[in-house]
Amino acid sequence: MKRDWLRLREKPLAGVGHGYSLAASRPIQLTNVLGALFERGFLWPWYGKLTIDRPIFLIGPFRSGTTILEKIIAEHPAVGHFSYLSNVYYRAPVTGYTVVRMLWKIGVLDHDVINAIHNPRIPYTFDSPYECEWIWSQMQKGLWNERCDDMTVGAEYDDPRFERYLRSVIKRHLWVHGAPRFLSKNPVNCLRMGYLHKLFPDARFITISRHPIDTVLSHIRAAGRMEKQFYAAPETRRILQERLHMDLLSMRIKTRSYTETLALDAESPLLAIANQWKDLQGAVLESSAGNADLAAQTLQLRYEDLVSDPESILTEIWKFVDLADDDAIAITRTYRERLKPPEAAPLTEDQQALLPRIVAMVAPVASQLGYLNA
Repeated sequence: MKRDWLRLREKPLAGVGHGYSLAASRPIQLTNVLGALFERGFLWPWYGKLTIDRPIFLIGPFRSGTTILEKIIAEHPAVGHFSYLSNVYYRAPVTGYTVVRMLWKIGVLDHDVINAIHNPRIPYTFDSPYECEWIWSQMQKGLWNERCDDMTVGAEYDDPRFERYLRSVIKRHLWVHGAPRFLSKNPVNCLRMGYLHKLFPDARFITISRHPIDTVLSHIRAAGRMEKQFYAAPETRRILQERLHMDLLSMRIKTRSYTETLALDAESPLLAIANQWKDLQGAVLESSAGNADLAAQTLQLRYEDLVSDPESILTEIWKFVDLADDDAIAITRTYRERLKPPEAAPLTEDQQALLPRIVAMVAPVASQLGYLNA
């Protein structure tokens, strides 16, 4: 029986698990800080000896299929990952999991499986894998640094403090999950492939692309759903913007043509999203083309192939990441029936009018991927 008198007082949101306001709670924030001191001071003998063996980086622009692919790979018992909860306890993941599991047991938080509003076809809980930009934004050229005007980093980039933190927080997540392999999905890592390869020379990179028009339209629709749902109440908006850094429709990702993206955003968010796709996908292609070792450790996929022939593509993925075992076979059998192309949505008149400009904008990159050639 739920202890309603203990429960967090927050506005229920469809597609959002109970407890989204944890990041805005001062006691929780303090727990995150103090927990980090405890973990580094007392838990190091246990997690410090772990190795980060062939980490798996799943990379692609927003709405290109990275989320469903992340969920599939993360179901393998040998794989650990960041989660939705990591956004709250980005300094102290071990403490965070311990505290939240206690809150689940006493009824303060739900542990229900729900469908995310940004991906209604994908169920999730606080334990589900997530990109956790909170962790990545601890770097100097991160999302939260207002002085940073380009988040692109290559093998020449150095950030020793962040690199120590990243390795430490990955090991603590592996310890929590009891898993030897680490998986990370983050669209912003399109801008960081060369840097990640330098940090983790044995990493496996899986890049996934989707037809740019489908990707851009899916992005604007998802962002619109989230903005309508999340911004209905002033307090909810404050939590999401100030504490969770979720400016849903704003063009936050500072790519090389960020100034152009902002100018396009003032005209139409759809044009800005298209320009962002061009920069993110272009950065992926550039990174692979400029580094033969990175290219050799990269598996390039198309979303269209994944949903049309999931068994073949998933089998190829498991082999590539050295996880082709009985667990992988069972997971593949589960998802070969579930993976279906999304239903096409009709274009609005405004979207139809902007389509020629979007095609012209993305064509130089899209053509390298085999799109828009006909």
